[in-house]
Amino acid sequence: MTPKKPFNLLFVAMVIALVFHGTLFFFTVDSTYDAFVHMFFGDHYARDWFDTWDNRWYTGFNVTSYPPLVHQLTGFLSKFLGLRNAFLLLAAIVMQLLMVGMYRFALLWTSRRAAGYAALLTCFGASINEAFHLFGQIPTLMGISCLLNSLPEIYRWIRYGKIYRLATAVTIMGVGVTSHHVTTIFGMVFFVAPVMGLAVMDTLISDNKEGQKITVMQFLWKVWDKKRELILFGSFVPVVMAYIFPYFYWSATDPITQVSIPHGSRDSFIEVPSSGLMFFLIPLGVQLLLLPYIFSRVWTKRNMFIGLSFTLLFILGTGGTTPIPILMLGENAFNILTLDRFTFWASMIGTPFLGEFFYRVVEGDYRVILRRKYGTMVYRLFAGFLGGSVAVLTIFIVSLGNFRPLQPPKIDTKPIVQFLERDNHDHWRYMTLGFGDQMAWLSAQTKAQSVDGNYHSARRLPEMTTRPLERLENSKFKGIEGIGSLQQFLTVPEKYYLKFIFSNDKFYDPILYFAGWERVQRLENGIMVWQKQDIPPLPTVLPRKDLPKVIKLWWGIMPFFSLTLAFTVNFVLLWFSKVKNISKYDDTYNDSDDIIVPPLRKLTLYFLGGWILTVVTIVVYVSYQLSTFSPYQSPKDVVVAYYDAVDFKYFEAAHGFFDPADRPDFDDYFVKLSVEDGILASYAKLNNLKIDLKKITKDKYEAHIVAEWITPVEEYYTRATHIVVRNKGKWYLKAPKFDLSIPADQFMVEKVQGIHGHGKRQAGTSATQHDDVLDRPDLQILDARLVKMDSSYFVVGELQNVDSYPAHITISAQLYDKNNRKLVSYNAKFATIHRILPLEKIPFKIEFESTAWNYKNEAKSTKFNPNEFSPFKYSAPPSQFKLLARAVVDKNDLYRSYDIQNLRFKENFFVGTLLNYGTEEISVPKLLISYTDKNGDLAWLDTYFMREGVRPQRKRQFEVPLLKFKEFSIIKIGENKDFYVNGLPNVEVLGRKLLKEDGIQYKDWWIKVLPDGYIANPTLY
Repeated sequence: MTPKKPFNLLFVAMVIALVFHGTLFFFTVDSTYDAFVHMFFGDHYARDWFDTWDNRWYTGFNVTSYPPLVHQLTGFLSKFLGLRNAFLLLAAIVMQLLMVGMYRFALLWTSRRAAGYAALLTCFGASINEAFHLFGQIPTLMGISCLLNSLPEIYRWIRYGKIYRLATAVTIMGVGVTSHHVTTIFGMVFFVAPVMGLAVMDTLISDNKEGQKITVMQFLWKVWDKKRELILFGSFVPVVMAYIFPYFYWSATDPITQVSIPHGSRDSFIEVPSSGLMFFLIPLGVQLLLLPYIFSRVWTKRNMFIGLSFTLLFILGTGGTTPIPILMLGENAFNILTLDRFTFWASMIGTPFLGEFFYRVVEGDYRVILRRKYGTMVYRLFAGFLGGSVAVLTIFIVSLGNFRPLQPPKIDTKPIVQFLERDNHDHWRYMTLGFGDQMAWLSAQTKAQSVDGNYHSARRLPEMTTRPLERLENSKFKGIEGIGSLQQFLTVPEKYYLKFIFSNDKFYDPILYFAGWERVQRLENGIMVWQKQDIPPLPTVLPRKDLPKVIKLWWGIMPFFSLTLAFTVNFVLLWFSKVKNISKYDDTYNDSDDIIVPPLRKLTLYFLGGWILTVVTIVVYVSYQLSTFSPYQSPKDVVVAYYDAVDFKYFEAAHGFFDPADRPDFDDYFVKLSVEDGILASYAKLNNLKIDLKKITKDKYEAHIVAEWITPVEEYYTRATHIVVRNKGKWYLKAPKFDLSIPADQFMVEKVQGIHGHGKRQAGTSATQHDDVLDRPDLQILDARLVKMDSSYFVVGELQNVDSYPAHITISAQLYDKNNRKLVSYNAKFATIHRILPLEKIPFKIEFESTAWNYKNEAKSTKFNPNEFSPFKYSAPPSQFKLLARAVVDKNDLYRSYDIQNLRFKENFFVGTLLNYGTEEISVPKLLISYTDKNGDLAWLDTYFMREGVRPQRKRQFEVPLLKFKEFSIIKIGENKDFYVNGLPNVEVLGRKLLKEDGIQYKDWWIKVLPDGYIANPTLY
């Protein structure tokens, strides 16, 4: 008989956890979802321990929205180790607590040796590895560690009634509450209640000396006998929750109504297999193979309460796959909670029984049965299969970020921090784009403030709380909700004191440019800095929602007090009792025999074998299908694969789908492809693809494609025709043809205006002086009017730069009702040119947009439409307006070497040609289409973004549908007294030139097309 070694496996598990996770987390922490968020909170407490308000996210938020202990420990340790190292050390300590907690929890259900195996399997557990190395959820792991460690104490209190065990249970739970309250709150239902039931059941079993059948009434009477223990414990639960009283105070006094954010754990795992893999299959891991055994063990008379919890958690973890979770939780809770937490908790309950199974296979009765019945070889293969499954899953999970990156490549934040710290740049707010969760790490390195944030529960701005958008920096992944919200911040940045944007994703470049932002510089880490001119700095005193001083003191003191109290009760007093040999702390828990594991039943063995065989067969089949799938097997598959490769810019893979019979060399194909620019070529994502195949011969098809593309400014539909042929049993596409024409002139010389602003004073470190402020360029508002199209109001007009310097302009309009009450103010967005040369005249249109879906019964868009906006809801009809224009000298993006040619009508369209006669390539051309009436007054302005770019000395045709004026009316023609330029009344300097002199006539309208172009790679950058 193998001698029992109660603590050896626990010690081994703790050492492995320290070496394995402690070392590996050093390399995986930067790619996790939440680690940087918790470091940011830790940095807050390191800066000001008792301040509950942080201005650095969401224009300010209350940090009492998240339990503080893990963050406070991180902040405290960062004083000695630095922020990142402090978090790594704390994570290693939490893993040690988790190993001990699982071992002690397993002892409630199984033998000591099996509990040691459970601790070992926790070290390599799929759910633990995912939470640790993919999600970085250290507070969650701290919370479950404390909960697991408190459960044996609760059991001992209920069963033996020793008051010391009540103290240990309550103090450990207090640490859990201050670490992660959700774990403790739900743990009361799914963990604490079953353990209480177990304690009562074990008391009944020990009292039942004659082995009689235990009835429900006997159990209820025993519960009544334990009323003292149950009532006392229940009375201490509010005391434990009082540790985070400021959290509940904040929730009650400052409620924030938010739209829930979609989460993959709520998906139907059949419709979205990737969500099922991430939030259900991976967390359960090897437990999926052994589900019959786990269910057979939890659904016994002694374990039936934990069996009920495991079953409920398992069902809730299936998300939207079945209607059961939403029926159990209710629609509101279902849409708020992330349901993968239930799968995580189910895996915690299943781990003791998983460890028991491994123990029985490695050392126990299963080992004897398998060797005797099937032979040593089969036994070794089966044991190796189990161990190999754990190893493969562990390797897969911890390296998943390498196979499928969950975050952008690591960004060096030091150049950004240096930029924010110099020249008082931190006196304005900033935003990041394309940073992923690394934006939280940047925030932790600086005191500069961001309008964005990375903790959605603390969102405050209605532009974000009314949309299922966690953060602005990844808005392109959220369709209209994301881009629409981002556009509002970009269009009216002065509302948020937003001046700088750090972009790590060129997808956003067109929307930034056409919204009036300009490139400042590319930092040495590759991040492009954009700025908005003429934004006022942050006020000296910022608004904040302060909590009472006693609440701040409570929040800063009680979490550490809970930790100190738990250490004193669980270690100091225990050590003191051992030294003094005080027996009142003792009970018979440690002297009891190991839990008796029921013997194996043949039915369970056969069912388990069949289940394992079925699961393995499914995994092998799916793996085989994935590994052997070939896009060359059908015409449709090869077309889909080609467009996928083009969409994700896998050009070498796309080249491989061309017919080898006449396939061009890849270098030749790539060079010809790379010279084509445009919003579709460089800034679009494929959203939908419709394929219509027409058979020509058995080896040749004609594929008619309608592709839907998403860009930051427009939604496009393209049509294309491909010839698909079969060559040696595989299907290929014929390679596309490229425009190989070249300009007649080999060299092109162009005079370029260069401007450099060097200030008016000597260089130094002193604050800005009056002499540093440059004169503003003079503008003249030529005319403007308030018009109504359908049910929306707009201000359209013309503006001219009457100065000798180029101007970067911001145009704002304010609407008033007949009682002169201000209704709304908004800026011009895409429908103007923000950079104008001396004496240049431009039209503009201002759309008054509100926060989308901020009103009841407002229908949400079912599909992405970047051009969609939510009209402002007026309390009274607008009847008058004021127009305000301001300008600063501009020296960038002044390229004007392009013009419109051959403008004419074609049925319900007007067509023309955009000629680029300069030396720069226009990446994204925009057309402003002005409609003027018979008097020459601008009535309407439309915008159109061309799909393809225009290379130097080349031209590109366009075709724009004519606008149909259905419900159009002029509300008010503006007067000069309503126009203001640079804060002063508008002054007429030059006479107005009518737009119709440059346009073409269409019925009662004159149409003029004014081009504007975004240059992605200008010579100066």
